[in-house]
Amino acid sequence: MDSIAEQINSVRAHIPADVTLVCVSKFQPIEAIRQAYEAGERHFGESRVQELKMKSTQLPSDIHWHFIGHLQTNKVRDLLKLRPYLIQSVDSEHLLCAINEEAAKLGIVQDVLLEVHVAREETKTGFTPEEITNIFPSLNRYAHIRCCGLMTMATNTDDETEIRRCFMEAKAILSTLNFQHSTLSMGMSDDYRIAIDCGSNMVRIGSTIFGERNLSKAKPVLPKAVFFDQDGVLFNSMPYHAQSWEWSMNKHGLPFTAEQTYRNEGRTGASVINEAYHLIHGVEAPQELIEAVYTDKSNHFNELTGGQLPELIPGVREVLQYLHESGVQCWVVTGSGQRSLLSKLHDTFPGIFSGIITAFDVTHGKPDPEPYLKAWERSGFAKEECAVVENAPLGVRAGKAAGLFTIAVNTGILPDEALWAEKADRVFPNMTELLHFFKQ
Repeated sequence: MDSIAEQINSVRAHIPADVTLVCVSKFQPIEAIRQAYEAGERHFGESRVQELKMKSTQLPSDIHWHFIGHLQTNKVRDLLKLRPYLIQSVDSEHLLCAINEEAAKLGIVQDVLLEVHVAREETKTGFTPEEITNIFPSLNRYAHIRCCGLMTMATNTDDETEIRRCFMEAKAILSTLNFQHSTLSMGMSDDYRIAIDCGSNMVRIGSTIFGERNLSKAKPVLPKAVFFDQDGVLFNSMPYHAQSWEWSMNKHGLPFTAEQTYRNEGRTGASVINEAYHLIHGVEAPQELIEAVYTDKSNHFNELTGGQLPELIPGVREVLQYLHESGVQCWVVTGSGQRSLLSKLHDTFPGIFSGIITAFDVTHGKPDPEPYLKAWERSGFAKEECAVVENAPLGVRAGKAAGLFTIAVNTGILPDEALWAEKADRVFPNMTELLHFFKQ
């Protein structure tokens, strides 16, 4: 196909200057969006909050992000934190209320379009024309929402007469209402010229710019092996590790904080101690100091936990059980050398794990890819058949460096951005969301 820039130029030739082009970038890779940006485009459309969050951290800050997919009310707050330029798919009064409530908490006014259903298809969503007319007089009670107009989609048909009917009906509805801004978003790759002819001043174009997506290649399937980190993924042990590291390091004259524990999570204990020592003295730590610090750290950890296993991360047992019952191999890949934890893994999760890679099995710990490469080699599967579940930035880096699909579940104190910055393929707030992902 022609380059993205050439495709944009071709589309632009048919779009008047007063019509806004929104490049539909959902499911498209970062590089493709970057090419469109370099060609001068600034308006991009996404349909999933998590995908928008990932892309917004990796692309220029002057992009105007449009949310064009179905928005669940439980995702509203996460979306508004990203400050979208325009939410085009407000399809119910319930959603209007949710957006207004969350926008008020954030102290912002959110621009939206009301989605109107004029197509002759039950699968499409939105207000009916009658509902739009009835709700319009009460829109001013939503103090934290600015309704800028309408969005619609035509019936999926080759019948140009039916397509024009849909667009003209939406135009007529907009004409009868006195919106503060009269935005009419309608028209996609197959029908944008008709939409513009019918009065559209905003079009949403994806495949004509980026090319057709081969959805058959993206058919969701479960991996054949999943490699789980231990601390912060299986067990809620990181608060104890943070206290133990801070105590033992400072005891031996090495300034260290709880946050540094989370930043270094996944590395072998020896490498953490050595780096802390090197920052102060400019040389590697003596072996006897490494052993002393790590022994004190381990002993303090056991004192804090009473020699018992820390509680499980909520929902992780259900994730492991689902994968195990689905025939997926589950592995533990950890930088830990904490024998008190390692010895009890099989007792805690009987029959679940196919193998365990620990600090004793590798020369180089995370963020080096060696631990995950070793697990992958022993699993016997192709890389594209495996996935990593991590909670730490360095663990994500190790998984990506190993060439594996890497999921992050943020169970710690660091912001999601620390995980996205390491190029995580997905970031979830908890194990319930991860289970839902696997089930889909």
